[in-house]
Amino acid sequence: MKQNYGLVDGKLQVLENGVFSFLKRPTKAEIGVFSKKFDFPFDYIGGILDDYENARFEVDKNGTILLLLQFPAPSDVSEIETYPYSLILTADGHVIFSLNHEIALARLTESKFDEKKVTHQLIFRVIELLTAEFQTYLHEFRETRHAVAKSIEKSTKNDQLLQLIRIQSSLVYFQDALTNNLGVLTEFSEYLKENGQDGFSERIEDLIVETDQAQTDSRIQEKLLENLRDLFSNIVANNLNIVMKIMTSATFVLGIPAVIVGFYGMNVPIPNQTDKNMIWIIIFVILTLSGLVSWWLKKRDMM
Repeated sequence: MKQNYGLVDGKLQVLENGVFSFLKRPTKAEIGVFSKKFDFPFDYIGGILDDYENARFEVDKNGTILLLLQFPAPSDVSEIETYPYSLILTADGHVIFSLNHEIALARLTESKFDEKKVTHQLIFRVIELLTAEFQTYLHEFRETRHAVAKSIEKSTKNDQLLQLIRIQSSLVYFQDALTNNLGVLTEFSEYLKENGQDGFSERIEDLIVETDQAQTDSRIQEKLLENLRDLFSNIVANNLNIVMKIMTSATFVLGIPAVIVGFYGMNVPIPNQTDKNMIWIIIFVILTLSGLVSWWLKKRDMM
């Protein structure tokens, strides 16, 4: 899908000839059309077709700038993985934004832009929105971790442990993506300074700070999750051991009446079997022995 936008009253509106193009899941044919029209290498956009493409910063012979960065999005395996997106500023001031996964574009089209600075503002806004996605998911991970920590003492199931493992896997993707993004944004900022665009460079440095904060947050959360996962595994194993200990003790105690009743249920002559009070004697013996065995097990913390 491709869509062109122009600026109307400071906001992006769908126009045939505008300053901004958005490509979602572009085909190779569509990429070829844009590559030929604006005279830049095919892989400037084609890189997004590979989910494992590394982030990079490039400037071609015509002065076209490529920012290939990464953003987080849900995967097919219930994890949050990172995927590449391409942000291109052509020599004639056209901005091209392309990716191969879902994203909400409404926040971008609702933003207000200055017609004289629209290209720089578009680039800044796109990176800002997708950097904020990291913070959104990190906040969700933090809330999940707190919820799991509160319920950890009584848990005997593996569901929450699997949830922690999925979050930890996502954080590994986050750290790698944020490290790569940080390097690209730093290169871009230095390029802007070298070309006398200090004002725009300062705004990119704000994004560098946000990216660095997200990277620090993901690193801290990964360490906390690793500790919590180990603790959770130990607690689950300990809780299961306690349950098994109680079940074993209960089976042992309940075996006493089974043995006595089974003994007196044998089809052979048994002492006092004709005594009408024998049933009460048997019940008394069962309760007494069961009580004594339960007390003995409890005293030795075996029950």
